[in-house]
Amino acid sequence: MDVISSFRGQFAQAHEMIEQAVADLTPEQRNYRGEGWKIQSIGGIYGHTVTSEDYLINIMIREKPEDFLFVRDGWAEKTGYDAGEDGQLSEKISAAASAADFDALREYGKQVYAATDAWLASLSTSDLERKIHIPWMGGDMSVGEIIGNILIWHAVQHGGEICALKGVQGGQGLPF
Repeated sequence: MDVISSFRGQFAQAHEMIEQAVADLTPEQRNYRGEGWKIQSIGGIYGHTVTSEDYLINIMIREKPEDFLFVRDGWAEKTGYDAGEDGQLSEKISAAASAADFDALREYGKQVYAATDAWLASLSTSDLERKIHIPWMGGDMSVGEIIGNILIWHAVQHGGEICALKGVQGGQGLPF
């Protein structure tokens, strides 16, 4: 198996885990925050995860802001979700997610997942070598490093948070 096929498979598994975890949530579960918790709501984490994937791929890696789905396809208006200026998880993001149309936000997520897979399918191995400056990582990284060490990790890590938060509320987090 080549590295691009591996990346596609890893993304598919991460996206599937996230979507199965949020599929049957009530609004109360989606917006729940325990007293004194520092972690954000499931809805906030979900919104952050999908908008970050869209942003990182289309704006930072591809350098095509016109392909940033959230803006290009009017998802802010369709969802009522405010992704914030910096995209960071925060109280503001959780509040924005609680006010959003979560079904529409999930539809946006599916569009992001499809765009990610199509983009990965279009890459060659040599495309993975191109360097991009990632300010918060302190320097340049190859596209392959960004995919494997930031994007996939990000989706899996936040998917795990979502599953854990669902589990502490009595739901079935992971499917096994």
